[in-house]
Amino acid sequence: LADDMDNLSVKSGSSKSGKSGKSKDSSVDMQGMSTLAHVEEMIEAGLIRAFRMPDPGKPDGIRTFRKPIMTLKDVSFKYPSGDKFILESVSASLTLGSRTVIVGGNGSGKSTFLQLLIGDLEAEEGTGEHWKHHNLRLSYVAQQSMHHLEEHLTSNPIQYIQQRFREGLDKEISKLKTLAITKEEEEMMQELGAVNEVVGRAQKGKDLWYEIKKTGRSGVGETKSVPLSEIETMYKPYVKKLVKNYDMKAQATDSGMAIRPLTAAEVLKHLDDFGIDSQLAHGKIRQMSGGQRQRLVICAAFWSMPHVIALDEPTNYLDNDSVAALTKALKDFKGAVVTVSENESFVDAISNEKLEIVERKVVLTQLRDAKAR
Repeated sequence: LADDMDNLSVKSGSSKSGKSGKSKDSSVDMQGMSTLAHVEEMIEAGLIRAFRMPDPGKPDGIRTFRKPIMTLKDVSFKYPSGDKFILESVSASLTLGSRTVIVGGNGSGKSTFLQLLIGDLEAEEGTGEHWKHHNLRLSYVAQQSMHHLEEHLTSNPIQYIQQRFREGLDKEISKLKTLAITKEEEEMMQELGAVNEVVGRAQKGKDLWYEIKKTGRSGVGETKSVPLSEIETMYKPYVKKLVKNYDMKAQATDSGMAIRPLTAAEVLKHLDDFGIDSQLAHGKIRQMSGGQRQRLVICAAFWSMPHVIALDEPTNYLDNDSVAALTKALKDFKGAVVTVSENESFVDAISNEKLEIVERKVVLTQLRDAKAR
């Protein structure tokens, strides 16, 4: 752990639940101890339940923790029903070494910026560029993730993860607006000569080429190899979604997620890495406390072994012990972290750069040697 963690005091993001699954014998006072330096010892002693995050490895061609894996450049955003921009000409860059916190006043657009960065919102047409490595695996824990669990209250945590990843992909990531195909777009795909599928991908020099399939008269369409640059400029927007979905399937295969067995034993092992023991794992989600449910959504986000984890107010519902364990795990994680959080102690502990939203712009402040690790 970094030296600055030795004297850190971490406070929970919310006191809504005092039952995050910690041992009854735990007596960690995060304001009184020399804090996170002793967290691992207390985890080993069974006094704090851990978060143990898998090593994602590095995407193809990324050999260091300093090289960009995702960038946003001069992007603007406003909601379709609005006439004023929420964000104007904003930029950001993430590396595997990034521990990035997004801050700003209430209503400044923090969560909106996070959603833009990870692809849950689309930038204003004609503004800026959004790039991410084609084999980058990303997971997102939104503020409303807890509400998403309401659909699974009669399932247990094992069944929840099995259902979410049954098709070899993360159903929650597939719902992102830049990935989800609308009904109108599905109808477009059936038109004669329209692109209806991406069936292959190849690297030619520095460029990515995709093999696209078009709807034919006999139902058997022709295929054509097209560079990504042409798809981005010459084809209808839904084709880019098909490309991104193809990339996501390739990412799942690359991580082993597509063939990772969704057996109860395998899922139980993963749950245990995030402090959800066998008793909790076999019980109904509706019986879990707020803190336990927060652990579950974080745990599920790591099933795909992401290179980037995006977290919107992750300390909500967690008690002091769990926040301490999460803080240590994110410091140790070998991928990038980008978060929105009003928990100052948590932010101070994990972040090496700050993106502050001021009057619709983003101001970068480097806090530590962000990319060295």
